[in-house]
Order: sequence, then structure tokens, then C-alpha cells
Amino acid sequence: MRIMKNLQNFLYDQDYFIDIFNNCLHVYDYEDLLSLSSSCIELKLKAFVLKIEGENLVVSKMDKHEILIKGRIKEMRFNW
Repeated sequence: MRIMKNLQNFLYDQDYFIDIFNNCLHVYDYEDLLSLSSSCIELKLKAFVLKIEGENLVVSKMDKHEILIKGRIKEMRFNW
């Protein structure tokens, strides 16, 4: 069990984590959800704002520091 915990700490030892798969966007360690619509979602991270644009965007799952967004993602921008 200790090996698994060490591996998790190594993998998530970052300011943020963004993963895209099967028309889903997973963001780990975001600070705030700034705006939400079916065509645009903005997330505040520590160093920047992540703007996601697309079609039929929905928040599928949301936790205190993790969010899963589904839909047709067309563009992502990092605004410093």
C-alpha cells in the first residue's frame, strides 16, 4: 500500500494536472469556476485562467479541486 501512495504523490505533485480523453477534459487542482455556459467554461488555476470553448459543454463531475467537463472541445486558452 505504501508503494501506491508514493506513486500517487509523485504523479500528483504538481500545481495542476490537465488530461483530455474521449471528449472529456479532466482538470486537477483548479481554484475556482469563473464562468459556465454550454459554449465556454473558465477555470481559475493558481497561475492562470483556463478558458475552454466548444459545443454542448457540461460539468459531468465536480469536486473541491477536480472537475470533469464533457462535450465537443474546440479550443483551450491559457490567460496569464
